[in-house]
Amino acid sequence: MGGGTSEPVVFGLETPILKVDGPASDDVEASSACPTRFMTATWVDDPEMTRKGGKCYWAYLHDRVRYKGPQVPRQDKLAIQSYWSQHAFVFPRVAAPMVLQYISMRFLNYSWPWPLAFVLYSFSFLGFSDDMANEFNRLSEEHGFLDGEKLRDNIPDGRLASTSISTILIVTVRPLLGCFLAYKRQELPHVDLWTPVHMFIYTCLIDFWYYVYHRAMHEVDFLWRFHKTHHMTKHPCTTLAILADPVQSFCDMIVIPLISFKCHPMSFHVWWMTTVYLFYIEAVMHAGTRLYWTSPVTGPILEPLGMELVLEDHDLHHRNGWGKASNYGKQTRIWDVLFGTTRSRLEMVPENIDWNQRV
Repeated sequence: MGGGTSEPVVFGLETPILKVDGPASDDVEASSACPTRFMTATWVDDPEMTRKGGKCYWAYLHDRVRYKGPQVPRQDKLAIQSYWSQHAFVFPRVAAPMVLQYISMRFLNYSWPWPLAFVLYSFSFLGFSDDMANEFNRLSEEHGFLDGEKLRDNIPDGRLASTSISTILIVTVRPLLGCFLAYKRQELPHVDLWTPVHMFIYTCLIDFWYYVYHRAMHEVDFLWRFHKTHHMTKHPCTTLAILADPVQSFCDMIVIPLISFKCHPMSFHVWWMTTVYLFYIEAVMHAGTRLYWTSPVTGPILEPLGMELVLEDHDLHHRNGWGKASNYGKQTRIWDVLFGTTRSRLEMVPENIDWNQRV
């Protein structure tokens, strides 16, 4: 599928050659004959290289995110990343720009025009992503990674520029989309008892549309070309969540959120909260951290039903997801369960989880 691949790719120290039929049409296709070449990241060990071509940011980031941790046997117990600790990390950062806007409107009698709201919410988004990288690094250093005998991939040399651009686009395009769809200058920031309900519904909706288009990209040969860049990594890290073809990036950032919002409109501030939590879970599912980690938005309801998505589900999707795959959901496991595309977990099985150790 997708270029006539005859066997799955496995990245590691001993990577088998992936046979490719036909000419190499782009850098991904050319590198498919030697996947390790595509994922080579020499820049992280070359101080001079990181200071050329705008790579200083990634050198700075890599000082914080080493993608190394203790090697833990698969049968060892896993701690649980609790819902409350996740909310304690995410919610204050989500609420910060809302509080500033509330103070401005309520006490200074100044309502933000949408360009100002766009700028301030975008900077808040960027700050959140940086804090998130630091937090994931800390947890990974303490608890290790899934499939710990294999090293985690890093941003490949040939994708530093595009990954930098994708980072800027994510923290700007999503707030811009929210301003376009829902921002009202005179609307005071607020949350109420219905906010978690709207967040849950929107998360399940966006996961449905993502499931449909994600599965199609895996199973339709013509569409696979737009997704295979993302699957060049078999052991992703948080920053590789944004490694993608431009077409996939456009769908992820604009098309799928737009369709989902049209299905379930929300106020700007509820949309903002939901979007940051969605972004957080997208990053979690690529982190590889060896913790029983599921969404604080949907997990409390879906876990008793066996439909919660845990970190290992998407990690296994990357390890085994070349062409037709499993675990297509990125926020929940609802649609994988209903349509029979789940994959058995290896480490996050009940007997491996220490239910008394919460992080």
